[in-house]
Amino acid sequence: MSKFVRMAAALVALCVATGCGRVDNASQAANSVAQATKQAGNAVANTIQRAGQAADRVGQAMGNPAAVKFREAHDIASNLVRSGYARRAIAFVMGDVAYVAIQAPSGAGSGQRTKAQIAEHVKAAFPAIRQVYVSENPDVYARFEQFQRMMLQGQPVQAVWKSFKTSVERMFPS
Repeated sequence: MSKFVRMAAALVALCVATGCGRVDNASQAANSVAQATKQAGNAVANTIQRAGQAADRVGQAMGNPAAVKFREAHDIASNLVRSGYARRAIAFVMGDVAYVAIQAPSGAGSGQRTKAQIAEHVKAAFPAIRQVYVSENPDVYARFEQFQRMMLQGQPVQAVWKSFKTSVERMFPS
């Protein structure tokens, strides 16, 4: 029993001498973890951005200018949600044209906006966009989610563009 007591006393003395259990060290460790997490998040964001740029270069190399200009527009979608125009939104841009699928905000009445109002908001917030097509159709939104998944899975931009173009011609007839 005395051997156990001596070991326990030695362990306590070691912890006190090295500063284990002090709040300062715990805060430093938490800050280090938070900093490492932030750096990892930045690295992931940079990798995704580089992958998008690489896909654009592939489209350019293949001689398909449309594939180069086609992209998912997170900025437009998140702006519509933040501004209260949509509960959820997905947007794709090809050149100066935006294609937007939204799920309308909850509740009816004065909060509801027309497609024309949504289009004008997008053009005002994003001056490079000259034409906006908006759909509140749940089937269109589901199809846009499929395109979004295809891009997230790393499918070639040109393949997604071809499928998107065919679908858009049916969804938004001129």
